Amino acid sequence: MQDNLDSASLATQSSEKKVGDVKNNFPASETLRLDRHGLPLVPQPTRFKDDPLNWPGWMKWTVLIQVGFFAFLGPFNSAVVNPSLVLLADGLHVDSTTASYTTTCAIIVGGLTPFIFTPMTNIYGRRPVTLFAMLMTIAGGIGSGASKTYAGVAITRALCGGGFGGMMSVGTSCVNDMFFLHERGEKTGVYVIFVTNGAHVAALFGGFLGASRGWQWDFYIGAIITSVPFVVALFLFPETLFSHDEEFIATRTHERSYNEMLWNFKSNMIPGRQLRLSHFLHSFAMLKYPSVIFPFIYYTLAWTFINILPAVTLATIYHKSYHMNAGPIGACLGISLTIGSVLGELCAGRLSDHIMYRMAARHDGVRKPEYRLYLSPLSAIFMPAGIIIFGATVGRTGFIPPLVGLAVGVFGLQIGSTCLYAYISDCYKPQTPETGVLFNFGRGLSFFIPFVATRLAGSISYLWAWFTFSMILLAAYVPVVALIWYGERWRIAAGKPTFHRYI
Repeated sequence: MQDNLDSASLATQSSEKKVGDVKNNFPASETLRLDRHGLPLVPQPTRFKDDPLNWPGWMKWTVLIQVGFFAFLGPFNSAVVNPSLVLLADGLHVDSTTASYTTTCAIIVGGLTPFIFTPMTNIYGRRPVTLFAMLMTIAGGIGSGASKTYAGVAITRALCGGGFGGMMSVGTSCVNDMFFLHERGEKTGVYVIFVTNGAHVAALFGGFLGASRGWQWDFYIGAIITSVPFVVALFLFPETLFSHDEEFIATRTHERSYNEMLWNFKSNMIPGRQLRLSHFLHSFAMLKYPSVIFPFIYYTLAWTFINILPAVTLATIYHKSYHMNAGPIGACLGISLTIGSVLGELCAGRLSDHIMYRMAARHDGVRKPEYRLYLSPLSAIFMPAGIIIFGATVGRTGFIPPLVGLAVGVFGLQIGSTCLYAYISDCYKPQTPETGVLFNFGRGLSFFIPFVATRLAGSISYLWAWFTFSMILLAAYVPVVALIWYGERWRIAAGKPTFHRYI
């Protein structure tokens, strides 16, 4: 069965328990593989044990936690110095806004490098590209800590950003390589909670570390923490790239051993696939689909206003308004955002899978991707509300009410992110690497916010500046609402992407 089965075929196959064509990789006498609810597994696994869909549960979870942590390390490495920006500015003899541009360098490059790394992961494998990207991240962190000038820090931060951009480019691909459709909500939620909380955890101790050991150690700690999963990945991160192309499966005779999935990179290359210049443009090609462009815009603005905005402005705001130092600022940021995101995920991933099952049960086994969006209105309520609470209270009340606003906002971000990731994956499963690149790129586009946020607040106050941001975000949700009602019709009209026939 092809990975991108449409709803009509799913409905038919839910009532027909036998299959006999080569696409499903089963002889006519075998039974169609079903999930625990009695619905057909999507995609259907092959007969090979090295197919990631057939891996034992412990192995899938081991890889899931690793790729989640790789994604965690991206925001972590970019944000760990943020509570210490005042210290960094003093050390480099620049103002704090200028110092924040070093973080901007990492974010921009981290948003661009997945366009290079992802096509390579589709050809040569997820594992070798990820290991190389981790080495880049480690080198960049060490270089930033050792740099003595502003230019040196900016350049090495860009190198670090290029590395963690590559690390973040494999997560959603690996999730879809290993898990079936009915599992993706929960598993995507696990991945997303790592992505969301990287910056939050960094803030928890980045300020204290910078205050006690110097801003250099904020960079060194990122390199050290990245080195640990690199060593683990050498032995516990097997290749997940596996072709489900029916012609390839029909002629395949060799089953990869675990050691081959670790060390024999040639065995991970799909026959007939060569890297071409056009592959680097596939991600942009996905923007023509409404089910991609509308979630991309909404997610980009959500990440910008909920995650990056506080990360790059709170140090300056709380230092001026509440006379806090780096350590307490980091704790305020990290604790509030971590609590909000964890609570958000408790209301997102597994519930998304439950809604998908309940709706499919009511519609003869048809599992429409749009069912994933049924939780998304919560994000459109909580994210703007959190932004407004912060803007209305910062500098006017004690330091806790603005943090409540941050927690409320990231609660909505976690729900929205899980819904959007799972929705696009269900719509275009073979193209998940490319849509994941777009989401990384969206996070990179958030670099603009340090240039406008504090300046706008200085002109019209934090209340009206943050209120403006909330209204922009709310407006961006309107097309997502339209997808709930018209997404299926638009997907059929737009057709399916023609690339990645081998994946």
